[in-house]
Amino acid sequence: MREILLSNHYDVVGISQSEVYSNFDFQFRKGDVCDATYTDDLIKAFKPDELYYLAALHQSSVETSYNDLEFYKKSIDVNAYGLLNFLNSLLTFYPSCKVFYASSSHIFGGTPYDIQNEETSYCPVSIYGITKVLGMQFCELYKQKGVFCSAGIFYNHESPRRDSKFVSKKIVETAVAIKLGKKDKLELGDLSAKIDWGYAPDYVYAAFLILQNQNAGNYIISSGQLHTVEDFVAEVFNLLQLDWKQYVVENKQIILKKSVTILRGDSTKLKTDTKWKNSVSFNEMIKILVENELMRST
Repeated sequence: MREILLSNHYDVVGISQSEVYSNFDFQFRKGDVCDATYTDDLIKAFKPDELYYLAALHQSSVETSYNDLEFYKKSIDVNAYGLLNFLNSLLTFYPSCKVFYASSSHIFGGTPYDIQNEETSYCPVSIYGITKVLGMQFCELYKQKGVFCSAGIFYNHESPRRDSKFVSKKIVETAVAIKLGKKDKLELGDLSAKIDWGYAPDYVYAAFLILQNQNAGNYIISSGQLHTVEDFVAEVFNLLQLDWKQYVVENKQIILKKSVTILRGDSTKLKTDTKWKNSVSFNEMIKILVENELMRST
């Protein structure tokens, strides 16, 4: 997000767990967005024209939380209550600011529909999906109060910055390690799983375009195409000139949280309203990931 805003000559302030970033002379203390006093002080100090709430706490399908209740509460805090603090701070001190909320296809986790759009009923089956629905409901509540709130419903989006715990990065990292002789196998849970994959920079650009609209709204951000994990694996190993079948082991026991439906998004509304499009294909995205990992590892 930062790169897009800077390329459009924005003054940018970014808040993370580790730092407060700005590209101009703006000094502010680190803090917790779950603290309403902190968000009040930040909004009063910066007076933003646009706010992108991208903070999220999420687990991969092979992770287990050591304390579910603790994780659930933290998820609600980060994924929804932090947003609520900002919405209330903006309403109180700077109501002209436009807000983008990063939601997720997990809000449709148990849907019976093969393709989802903005009219599809929410059906979350995970704490992540539940908290993202809550965040979207907070947006709707503050729309009624006059705050410009738009939500982008992100489907799977990949980039070299992806955390290693997620399957796409695990595949790329391990395949490159095999190519370099550092590992000898890749263990995956379900090669037949179908995923709507896209390129993260494209999806972040969609968020920017959404806030340039005159009217607030919710938008599906997706490629609209399904590929299996096996498709992803085969292309990665092909680029590395390896036969994936010699190195990949399927072990369904490592999947602790299995999806109950296939998530495939229809982003027609986004394309119509903003002229957005996916800039790279599935295979082109994988090539970017592999080339980046090779440069990082050699």
